[in-house]
Amino acid sequence: MLSKKVFTLCNKTDKISTTSYTKSKFLFFFRIMVSFIAIIEFASLAKDLTVLFYPTQTILPQELIILQSGYFRYLYPFYQFLKDQQLIEYFYSGAIYSYVIALFFLLSGLFTRYAAFAALILQLIIFKSFSPFNYGYDNFLTMSLFYCVIFPVGRYYSLDFLIFKFKYKIQLNYQRVIQIHLAIAYLFSGVAKALDSGWWDGNSVWKAIVSVDNSYYTLSPLILILAGIGTVLLELSYPVLMYFRKSRSYALIAVILMHSSIAIFMGLYAFSAIMIVWNIAAFGNLDSVAKNKIIDVETA
Repeated sequence: MLSKKVFTLCNKTDKISTTSYTKSKFLFFFRIMVSFIAIIEFASLAKDLTVLFYPTQTILPQELIILQSGYFRYLYPFYQFLKDQQLIEYFYSGAIYSYVIALFFLLSGLFTRYAAFAALILQLIIFKSFSPFNYGYDNFLTMSLFYCVIFPVGRYYSLDFLIFKFKYKIQLNYQRVIQIHLAIAYLFSGVAKALDSGWWDGNSVWKAIVSVDNSYYTLSPLILILAGIGTVLLELSYPVLMYFRKSRSYALIAVILMHSSIAIFMGLYAFSAIMIVWNIAAFGNLDSVAKNKIIDVETA
């Protein structure tokens, strides 16, 4: 009964805004890009990981970092168990290698759902162990791995497909989940920015991009003001712009440019990459990439 209700609800949602998408390309693209970005980002931290995730000699004492973590009540008993069993030394190195292996399994599509679940748990344990150093990328990676667990991302273009020869068709529109998620995320992000006067006078943009490593403080105040106002308006209007077919392609390009600018000016390459992947996965026509088309969504 529950499954029938879920299918009925999804069908009603599709009638409101029917998407001419291909599930196989969407699921394949999402799995490959999420795992690839996670591997690249993890590799960039490899040399410095021991100062963040290690039983001793971290930047801050591990116990203090765990206390600052919102996951304290989950992590502390776990670490206490490891200490009592004298497994703490083995755990830190084992967790790192296991996480990398799980990501490669996810990338290749081998035991995909199990690999995604293992990667999700290990990502939470490793990165939430020093959550004061986390930022938006870590949260979106957690959500991405979660979606890789619940979405059948291993059904197409994977080793699982070659081994198990899946036959049945996927009936749910998983792409719609990402679309709704992004619409809500950008809308509330836009509301939060709109309530901050710094985004209207360019001050927040200036604080975000300026550091001792660059000379962006020389940028014209007009550019900073336009960037701040443009960001607020784009995020606030994101759900509407993405809903209508005529504005969707322009909005998608604008969002990609916005996140590319974040990567260039703020150095947040992983965050920008995963946000671009989410937007393309949600609203990009992956069947027509070669033809440079944007997904066609018929509005009611």
